[in-house]
Amino acid sequence: MKINEFNEVAVFPEGKKYYLWPEGKMPDAQPQQIAATTEEVAAEGFKPEDNRVAYIQWFRPPAENVRTDACMIIISGGGYFSCCDMPSFAPFVGRLLEAGINCVNFIYRTPRPQNIPIYQTAWEDGQRAVRMVRTQAAEHGFSPDKIGVVGCSAGSHLCMLLALSSLTPAYKPIDKLDDVSCKVAWAIPMCPAYVLTDGLLEPNTQRGHGEDVVLDDVFAFDGNSCPCCFMHGGLDQYSPMGSVKAYRRLRQMGVPAELHLEANAVHGFANYNRLDTPQIAIDFLRRLGVIPAHNTLEADMAAIAKWEQDRLAGKQGELDII
Repeated sequence: MKINEFNEVAVFPEGKKYYLWPEGKMPDAQPQQIAATTEEVAAEGFKPEDNRVAYIQWFRPPAENVRTDACMIIISGGGYFSCCDMPSFAPFVGRLLEAGINCVNFIYRTPRPQNIPIYQTAWEDGQRAVRMVRTQAAEHGFSPDKIGVVGCSAGSHLCMLLALSSLTPAYKPIDKLDDVSCKVAWAIPMCPAYVLTDGLLEPNTQRGHGEDVVLDDVFAFDGNSCPCCFMHGGLDQYSPMGSVKAYRRLRQMGVPAELHLEANAVHGFANYNRLDTPQIAIDFLRRLGVIPAHNTLEADMAAIAKWEQDRLAGKQGELDII
């Protein structure tokens, strides 16, 4: 089932934008960078000079009869060149809202900054965004301890930075907001890019294999490392071995983690035919106890039955790994 089959529940952010940095205080500001979705950039009258500062923007709240105290930060991908995934994420968010999960969109600075790591300004924006979301917990009715992130591609790379390196300050404090924790409670990186040393700037040159290919040491796997749910396609040019190695490292640390692979899928979660990505995310949160359990046994039994059907049809090797 492809995620883009859920267009009937597609949801886009609405309302006020909350800008992350006070005027003149944004670290590593560079004149070529903007903070806008590709849809905003394409809109008539777009002015780069009015869109320099990273921001968060809330989606409509979940219905009261299903609303939980969990919050998901949505992080677009785009190779750190743009934020281009909103059309793909819109139906994903619709499913999260149906499950009662509060959602907020986060748009960071792109394109890649010059003379510093390609992720640096986005990481700065990301830590600041988590802090701002946490300060708005009471207003939006969720627990400040139940904030997680989900992303795709470069957005998943940023998810991993926020999940595995929160004890490393990405920037120097500028005001009281920086006294707030930037720790997240879970992360859902889908097809993360730039994770391994054979592909820090581009697709993996060795397909993630080789004794000299390791996880980038920017991922600290520190004491605040949180549970992660990885999803990846077996034919992704940004090697699934990045997800495999990160999953293995977390399990060696005793941190809960899941790994879901689709054997013949290419890059981008919207291209997955078999992985129901929003349902996997929701079930992951249920298994963690973040949101109430609901028919997870039925879902697991259905997955096993589907795998058996595929086995009989000669399609072995595509069962999710948990």
